[in-house]
Amino acid sequence: MGCEESFAHVERELQRERAAALSRISGRLAELVAGLAELRSRWNELTEEDRRESLSRYRLLREEARLYRWYLEVQRESLGLRGHDGLDEIYPIPGVLEG
Repeated sequence: MGCEESFAHVERELQRERAAALSRISGRLAELVAGLAELRSRWNELTEEDRRESLSRYRLLREEARLYRWYLEVQRESLGLRGHDGLDEIYPIPGVLEG
C-alpha cells in the first residue's frame, strides 16, 4: 500500500468514526429532548413535592441537552456540514421550567 493509499484509508476511517459519533450524539440528544417533553407534559399532574424533584431533573436534562446540541454542531462541522438552522426544529430544547 502506497503512501497516498494509506492516507486515503486513514481518512475514510476517520470519516466513518465521525459519522458514527454523529449518530451517537444525535441519538442521545433525541432521548434528552423526549425526556424533557415528557416531564413538561406531566407537570400539571404532579404534587408540589414531585414538582421539586422533577424540576431538578428537568434542569439537569436541559443542561445536558444543550451540551449535546453543541456537541452535535461541532460533530457536524467536523464532517463539513456548516448549516445548523434546522437542528432546533428537529431537536427542540424547551425553555426553562419554573417551579
